[in-house]
Amino acid sequence: MRLINTTTGAFEEFIGRNVPPYAILSHVWEEEEVSFQDMSNQSYKSKKGYRKIEKTCKLAAQRDINHVWVDTCCIDKSSSAELTEAINSMYRWYQRSQICFVYLSDLTAPALLDTALQGCRWFTRGWTLQELIAPVDVDFYDQDWNKRGSKRDLVGSLSQITGINIAILCHVLPLSSITVAQRMSWAANRITTRTEDMAYCLLGIFDINMPLLYGEEEKAFRRLQEEIIKSSADLSIFAWTYPPILRYSRSSKSPGFSGFLAKSPSAFHEGNWLEERLSLDWRELSISNGSIKTRVKILSEPIPGKRGSRYLLPLDCSRKPNQLLAVRLRKCGPNQFIREDPWTLVECPKDLWATVRMERYLLFELPLSLQPTDSIFSDISLLISRTRSHVLQIQLPDELLIHDTGIWGPCWDAQDQLFFGSRDPTFDSGAIILLTSFIFTCGQREIEVDFECMLYAVGWSSLDASHLQCTVMIYKAHSTALKELESRIEAWDINRSHVIAQLIYYKIPKTSSAVFKIPETTASAVVSFIPTVVSDSSICQNRFWRLEFFCEVYEDKDLPEVQHSEWHE
Repeated sequence: MRLINTTTGAFEEFIGRNVPPYAILSHVWEEEEVSFQDMSNQSYKSKKGYRKIEKTCKLAAQRDINHVWVDTCCIDKSSSAELTEAINSMYRWYQRSQICFVYLSDLTAPALLDTALQGCRWFTRGWTLQELIAPVDVDFYDQDWNKRGSKRDLVGSLSQITGINIAILCHVLPLSSITVAQRMSWAANRITTRTEDMAYCLLGIFDINMPLLYGEEEKAFRRLQEEIIKSSADLSIFAWTYPPILRYSRSSKSPGFSGFLAKSPSAFHEGNWLEERLSLDWRELSISNGSIKTRVKILSEPIPGKRGSRYLLPLDCSRKPNQLLAVRLRKCGPNQFIREDPWTLVECPKDLWATVRMERYLLFELPLSLQPTDSIFSDISLLISRTRSHVLQIQLPDELLIHDTGIWGPCWDAQDQLFFGSRDPTFDSGAIILLTSFIFTCGQREIEVDFECMLYAVGWSSLDASHLQCTVMIYKAHSTALKELESRIEAWDINRSHVIAQLIYYKIPKTSSAVFKIPETTASAVVSFIPTVVSDSSICQNRFWRLEFFCEVYEDKDLPEVQHSEWHE
């Protein structure tokens, strides 16, 4: 650490624990600042910026502090190694200072502090955020170097201007006790000269160290979020929203999509109004190949007036007590999710069904097929279909519901009721349990009919009918074999050939209909399906298979014959 001696005006180098007590200057950079290189040339005293250094040294000397640190001249910015070390250490340097002098160059001496303070540029700069929070003692000076108060004196006004909790400003609470979203919100309305500095100035706020790469621009903020995720499982890092104006610049008819990481702190403009909600849920977050690998709980919310359900990711924050906030997700591949409607944080309805905690991937960026272009955004509703080359969609009547997708859950999209496909039919397989429920009127009686069917399907990525093989059966009639079969498949592989081999081994029939005898009647319920190749640009970019199911009741004497066929590998 390089300090200026208040007596000699010369630099002195200190390492580790040998650093003496020092004062530190916080200010907004202006023209003619004195640099490290200038300090070797006596002409630096003629620069306007020298007066701040000179006054800082005098104020420190009056307090019997023999050394000061000033960011403009104490860092050799021509050395990338020194600049990286300084920026990564800066929060601690402010934290360890004896006193921080804040010079408000646009606060005039006659100005009333109550009204003029909040208009000072110092509160709009990114770097000054840590310079307010980190030091214990901070004194504020106007443009004529008149002391206008200390952080302790002005803490109420400072909290109101910045949105920072008084307990944080007074060091009563540690920064780690504040959610990521709220800490980000403190910087939402601040700016820096360099785009990268909007991330670098927050390193100390999140206790993060990372290398500096000037030239990477917005990628710096993405790297910062990645490092935060590595060190914290706080899901409020996803509690950001786009500015409302962006919604109307594209399309007001359909929600848009985005990756899970914010572009800048400005996206957390709502963060300071969010209350922390402590969660006892176990969770895991890590970075993996352009995505966040996680095992957090994901909720399933019914879509009003439609089949299927959409996905919600609960966050660690709320707008009011006992009201959990979430972001909407859209599944764009096997266990891959993007953010849907990034303009909105939604309130979680209570008692939603939670999916099993399995390994999922939250993508940093939209897939290439979703990257914005004018032609794509002409109809946002078609975007998701561009991520799908082949699918198998299930179309159900009112009497049938999806009950369970078992080990095939990662490949199932509950919103559009379909299985994802690969480009190779040898890798396609899926199974679901269908719950059949309806009221059957028999004479004067109403009978509740409830039973489960099992569907198995393989090979739908080819439109050749010989590749697609499906069967439906009454689950109870084959429950033992089906449980063993699923256990074997889960332990080995779910590709087409292995699944078919297990279906043959466990003697699972290949039929297009399942018959359930309705107790105490002369009638039976028949669940059947018809596979057809369809075109629907809102579902898939290519033609795809759709299984349309039917549930009909027949008198036993009129039952249609159940067609059986052989599985072929």
